[in-house]
Amino acid sequence: MSLIDLGLDMVKIAVVDVSSPQEIRVLGHSVAETHGRDIAGGRATAAALTETVNHALQEAEDATESAIGRKVVPDDAAFLLPGRALAGQLVAVEQRRPPRSGVITQKELDALWQRAAEKTRRALAALPDVTEDWTAHTVTPGELRLDGRLVNEPVGLNGRKLTLSAYGTVCHPATLRGIEQLAERLELNIAGVVPTPQALATLVSAADALVLHIGASGTDCLRVRHDALTGVEAVPFGGEFFSRQLSQCFKCASAEAEALKIAFSTGALTEHDVSLVQRGLTAPLRRWAEEVVVAIGRLFPAEELASLPAHIYFTGGSAGLPGLKNMLLYTLKDAGRTFDRSVEIINLGETALGGFRNHPTGFRGMIFAPVLSSAKFL
Repeated sequence: MSLIDLGLDMVKIAVVDVSSPQEIRVLGHSVAETHGRDIAGGRATAAALTETVNHALQEAEDATESAIGRKVVPDDAAFLLPGRALAGQLVAVEQRRPPRSGVITQKELDALWQRAAEKTRRALAALPDVTEDWTAHTVTPGELRLDGRLVNEPVGLNGRKLTLSAYGTVCHPATLRGIEQLAERLELNIAGVVPTPQALATLVSAADALVLHIGASGTDCLRVRHDALTGVEAVPFGGEFFSRQLSQCFKCASAEAEALKIAFSTGALTEHDVSLVQRGLTAPLRRWAEEVVVAIGRLFPAEELASLPAHIYFTGGSAGLPGLKNMLLYTLKDAGRTFDRSVEIINLGETALGGFRNHPTGFRGMIFAPVLSSAKFL
């Protein structure tokens, strides 16, 4: 199938072979600029995006020929739902079991899951700014505890209290309509519409982690606890913010500032120019880090957690900006936040992702990790 990520700065497309869910093969990929067009912008915007996405699809399909010796043109496509179009909520339900009720059965667990899903949908509908036309989209399981102890498979065990948490998302209807219109124009079958935060959580190998997805319009901060997504906070500072600051600092056009940022990130500048850009980005990086630390504080309240998880995952187009990670660590330290052990920084996609193989030539993993995660989520 084709995997499609409609970002505000660029569309990312990968063609993958999902015949083996344990080893998804990446056959081809492509990127194309979207120039700030949002798929939720209405029919005119969807029409303008159609040509861009169609060209990128053809490039990705052409690339499959060099990978496997024949061209693959999938009819099915999975679309990523961006964090900006989503709202989420974590809920928990519990079941007290009477004495001598016997061992836990699968039927009992299924009923508990149904209760958790229904409660999640009610909680999502009650969120601020969520109106009745928003679509309850995805509910994923979180922690399952038996008498307070974390368990993976309680069937056949005895206990008095089961507790199950779930994380759900709702999507802005204009985004779904835009995706449906685009798929219709491109004659694609929609294999799935996947929420980015929940999909990214499937790529995280650590049981407890902080994930930072730095896109063009903002940064999504994700909390992963016991292998499940349990919270998301959005910060309205991303790649466009850094480019805009460079444009103002050097009094240049937006396109030139973007090119300068990319050259800085890829090590293509002279030593003198690197020094100039570093100075120009010091204040913006500090502002970004301060806002992200506030968001982390909401995800990991200091009064509940003395220390943060040691695994921090970065992904997205601006995640490789020099100085960004160190600025975050310095700002966390200044805020008095500590880690439970030595910090491990992981760039999602910099090395082969778990469950994927055969990355094509020129593959930029940190840009493509989000779109690839949709295949694993499905």
